[in-house]
Amino acid sequence: MEKRPICMGVLFFIIVILIFTGNKVRTGVILNEKELSLENGEKLWLLGEIEKKEPNTEGIAITLKGAHPEEAPQEQYRIQVYISKETSCQIGDKIRVYGKIKRLQVSKNKGMFNQALYYKAKNIQYTCNGEEVQLVETGKVSWREGIYQIRMKLYFRLQEIFPENTAELLAAILLGIKSGLEEETKNLYQKAGILHLISISGLHISCIGLGLYHFLRKIGGGFGVSGMITTIFLVIYGVLSGESVSAQRAIIMAFFMMGAWYLGRSYDLLTALSYAALFILLKSPYQLYQAGFQLSFGAVLGIGVVAPELVRAFGRNNKLVKAIVTNLGIQLTTLPIILYYYYEIPLYSLLLNLVLVPCMSIILCSGLLGVACSFLGIGIGKFWGSGAILLLKAYEKMADITLHLPFSNIRWGQPTLTGICCYYLLLVFCVFVFHKMNERKDKIFQEESHLYGEFGWEDKVNLCGFGVLLLSCLLLKYQPQEPLKITMLDVGQGDGIVIEESNAGVYLVDGGSSDVKQVGKYRILPFLKAEGISKIQGIFISHMDSDHISGIKELLESHSQGEIEIGQVYLPDIEGKDEAYLGMEEKIKEQNIGITYLSRGMQLKQQGLEIELLQPVSKGLYQERNEYSMVFRLVYQDFSMLFTGDVEGQGEEELLKSGKLEKTTILKTAHHGSEYTMGEETLSCIQPEVTLISCGADNSYGHPHKGFLDRVNKFNSKVYVTMNQGAITVETDGAHMIIYEKCEQ
Repeated sequence: MEKRPICMGVLFFIIVILIFTGNKVRTGVILNEKELSLENGEKLWLLGEIEKKEPNTEGIAITLKGAHPEEAPQEQYRIQVYISKETSCQIGDKIRVYGKIKRLQVSKNKGMFNQALYYKAKNIQYTCNGEEVQLVETGKVSWREGIYQIRMKLYFRLQEIFPENTAELLAAILLGIKSGLEEETKNLYQKAGILHLISISGLHISCIGLGLYHFLRKIGGGFGVSGMITTIFLVIYGVLSGESVSAQRAIIMAFFMMGAWYLGRSYDLLTALSYAALFILLKSPYQLYQAGFQLSFGAVLGIGVVAPELVRAFGRNNKLVKAIVTNLGIQLTTLPIILYYYYEIPLYSLLLNLVLVPCMSIILCSGLLGVACSFLGIGIGKFWGSGAILLLKAYEKMADITLHLPFSNIRWGQPTLTGICCYYLLLVFCVFVFHKMNERKDKIFQEESHLYGEFGWEDKVNLCGFGVLLLSCLLLKYQPQEPLKITMLDVGQGDGIVIEESNAGVYLVDGGSSDVKQVGKYRILPFLKAEGISKIQGIFISHMDSDHISGIKELLESHSQGEIEIGQVYLPDIEGKDEAYLGMEEKIKEQNIGITYLSRGMQLKQQGLEIELLQPVSKGLYQERNEYSMVFRLVYQDFSMLFTGDVEGQGEEELLKSGKLEKTTILKTAHHGSEYTMGEETLSCIQPEVTLISCGADNSYGHPHKGFLDRVNKFNSKVYVTMNQGAITVETDGAHMIIYEKCEQ
């Protein structure tokens, strides 16, 4: 490293970024005062200049720079505006937009997409759903607008030449436009571990850019001219393809490579990589926390540092082994990153990449030729593009085959930062050992060439190191926690609680929201995956209000698609079932999942867990859904927790009369802390040490109500609210408990 001062400098810079931003990211305190100054959900007129346009699933996304509310010109922001249709306004124009301002959402559950962190990396402070756009002032002709228009013309041309799915795949591969990709296709590529093949990456830049450079050199271009033309082309192509981090990194590294050739000096991959990291992080330090940045740079480190030593140790004389070992080096380097963001190991991705990556150059050439030749005639374009069609169909077929093989996806969950650090320390150590042993072997073979190919003790050390490296992967699965873990998820205005017991398995209590769309897909299922959960032993549904079951309906669909396995569903045993109740019964039966009806007096015992049902009264007839809410007490040694659904009115009265209420460790508050539930008499029976409340930020009901908070505070109960603390996790061994908050507000 003494010969690479830039590498050490960039490493120091990264450490400084981690010191100043790491705790903010960990606690969720990402947004500053300025980024919280505009009222969430407020409708207003914004003025600003169009800096960038990008097609998206609902129309077009416009980045406004110098954006400010019409009545407050002193406030300046970068705001992402989403409008539902194309606009004649161009990049560089000043416009006036009317729409609803949205603050960026921090991750409030494990596994949840961190919108605030994503946009922070793009230096964007707010998003806005634009309803009306007006041109204020026409700007100077922008070269970026010209490139955008070319990009869209090429996109529409792809749709003319190729079948719909192929056109959208090539749009992602060649232009970085993924808005038209079907969710099913993206999921297929992601689960198979080949999503990077349809993203603008170093592979694409190398094929296109360096291919152009070598072509120019072959037709007589000098190093300087060829490099200059290629650099200009790559910069334009980088903008054309959406300026992704991986594209920026690859373009900078290609520039350094061509510069080294021009100067007659050796190209150093790590130095070029360091300059690329410095360039990107100086523009936006928060890119360091993005999956795209980490995977792109991690893959190059795997190619440049890990893979060469593995090849020298195990694949010197066999091209196939060399290719396998090179891919393995990349996989081992990026494995913690893949698990941290996607929670699963695509077991056959190594073999898939071995076969599919070499074919990408053919797809790129075929796609580019197809588009270029289509301007001579659509038929000619289709002819030259046929290779891309056939190969992409083969890609999907092969990916689908691997996903139907046993153990195609191993769900390990999100590794701890401690586990990741320990893994990388062992990786560095093993690579160092490989390097030393390889040097010894090279020296021996130079001195005594007749020994070449013999299996010496250096090879045995390398094999042991490789074994240690494979075993170190288990560090990424290790999740230290108490035997019982209960997490109240932040599902907005609704309920969703996950119970994990080391022996009894996983149970879900309700799962729905009235203000978060697709809460199952975006909040509940990601949490389960991040926890490494592939099976739910049972789901308790307290009652049939949508804010308790909307996500469960999505989980039932996920069960049918193999995303999550559901063993049993527990429903309240009542008379007079309404349409929502009957509809839920039907959905459960369609999935061939068993149903158990629960009522007062019934008990469930699973390993160390004991569940006693307190409500509803068996075959009871209730006027309102909230009144028949399932209420049960969970007991684990000295620890107890009362789950109350939305019980109120007749249900709460019956609960009081039953004499079943007793002092409990934790109370899950009924009806989100409503004014009209959990009266003082009820609370005096429970006397909870801790009270958990699930409700959405800025909810129109005023939950949790001041009246309820005043009542519970009389019992000196510690109160946690999901809209403030995010997901709330309780871990206990039955005697002691620890409570974690996902974020600080």
